[in-house]
Amino acid sequence: LLLYVSAELEEKDIPHRSKVTDLILEKYASERTNIITDAQNALGRVSFTSDLWTDEQLRAFMAITLHYLAKDQHGRL
Repeated sequence: LLLYVSAELEEKDIPHRSKVTDLILEKYASERTNIITDAQNALGRVSFTSDLWTDEQLRAFMAITLHYLAKDQHGRL
């Protein structure tokens, strides 16, 4: 579809699905590490909230949200 829509694209310009998967997993690992570091350096308490639900095909989902205060690169909250 991308090749059809855009004449200047070539097959080599579109990443393979395994490359996209690898990039997503790398980004996940990086962000997970950042969140853990931020939570460990949080000012005060850290709170968690969660939500569970299923879709129409009865697939289960869970979301966890982390709440905390941290200073930015300029020292502001």
